[in-house]
Amino acid sequence: MKSKLAIIGFMILSLLAISANAQIKTVQQVILQDDKSGDHLIFVLNNGEYKFESCTENFATSGVGKVTIDGCKVTLRDISDTARVLAEVDLCARAGKADVALQGDILTGRFDGAFEAVVSDINTGDSAFTCATKAIVPK
Repeated sequence: MKSKLAIIGFMILSLLAISANAQIKTVQQVILQDDKSGDHLIFVLNNGEYKFESCTENFATSGVGKVTIDGCKVTLRDISDTARVLAEVDLCARAGKADVALQGDILTGRFDGAFEAVVSDINTGDSAFTCATKAIVPK
């Protein structure tokens, strides 16, 4: 009887572990929305396509980077002559950061020099690809 209970318990734990792992694998895109400015970055895990929108500067840009996944950690990287987009997200902790740096040419002449934005998101669960500000929840 004890061995049957042990086997059943092991099976339940195995199913829970598989379920938790499946949640990470079913994520197809990641949205980071800055907690203060609302600037946001969205990217697709399987092909690295991304779009960044600056709410403060009222412009958007897009591109394709390389995505690497190591457990819960997801990284997007796109470095070229006109853009540097680096993002790191912890899917388990549901938090992430991104650094987006652009040169004037990519911004259709809007800027004479360079633009840089940092997206810091402590809760990706409430992130959206919109410039609407996030609700502040007291702790």
